[in-house]
This record gives sequence, C-alpha cells and structure tokens, in this order.
Amino acid sequence: MLYSRKYFSLLVSVLATAGMTSQAMAQTAPHTIGLVDRDKVVTSYPRAQSAVEDIRKAEEHFHGLIESSNKQYEEAKAAKKPASDLENLQKRLQTSIDAEQKNLESKAKALEGQLEKDINTAIEAEAKAKQVDLVLLKPAVLVGGVDITDGVMKRLASSGAAAKTTTK
Repeated sequence: MLYSRKYFSLLVSVLATAGMTSQAMAQTAPHTIGLVDRDKVVTSYPRAQSAVEDIRKAEEHFHGLIESSNKQYEEAKAAKKPASDLENLQKRLQTSIDAEQKNLESKAKALEGQLEKDINTAIEAEAKAKQVDLVLLKPAVLVGGVDITDGVMKRLASSGAAAKTTTK
C-alpha cells in the first residue's frame, strides 16, 4: 500500500505538469507551416540547369582524358617500349587522371554548395515574407500547410536575373 501511494502521488504530479505544459502551449499563437517542393524548385532554377550542363561537360572531358590515356598506353605497348618506360607512362597518365578527377569533384561540390545556399536563402526569404514559422518538404506532408514553392521559384528567378545584370 505504501508503494501505491508513492506512485499515485508521482503520477498526479506528472499529470499536473503535463496539464500546465499543454495549457501554456495552447495559449501561444499557432504556428504557420510552409511547404516547398524542392525538386520543382531545383528543376526550374536556371542556375541549377547551367550547373548540370557544366558538370556534364566536365565529365565528358574527364572520360575523354581516360580514353586518350588508354590509347597512349596501348600505343606505347604496341611499340614495344621497355617495361620501365611503360610503367613511367602509366604513372604519369594516372597522375593526370587523378588530378582531373579531383578537379571535377571539387567543381561539382562547389556548384552544389552554391546552389544549396541560393535555394535555402530563397526559401528563408519567402518564409519570412509569408510569415511562415516552419518549412517542410511538400512530399512529406499529406494535409495542410502553405505552399511557398512558387514564391521561392520567383525569388530564384529574380536573383538569377540580378546576377546576370551585375556580371555584364
């Protein structure tokens, strides 16, 4: 019986605290939830499309370098170059390929970082303008929320136009 009173008083105090917390939460203003379709934003963002094209060209150049290196090595091998020359050629070509791969990865990472920053800045600005307290990805929400996707896309389009005029 002693244990049951102890647990009962503990349960009463926990419930009282929970009741006060729910009352306090009910008294605060409701939060507005914004939704953004990030895929739609990215595919409509001209700078993202340009970045994809830049990376595609860099990848083509990289694959061309690999093919050219393989061809050089095979030609040297067919010319019956000494093993030490073949080994040195292979090391030189591999060093060149490795450097180009690092360059490609670095370029892709930098572009991705800049695009992510641009998109996040546009989302934050649109959320502030629409007085949205929280932004969630649209595919994760079944019902409710304010869709701010179009506003984000307009902000990115106008920031892209402003970037073009400043670089001219």
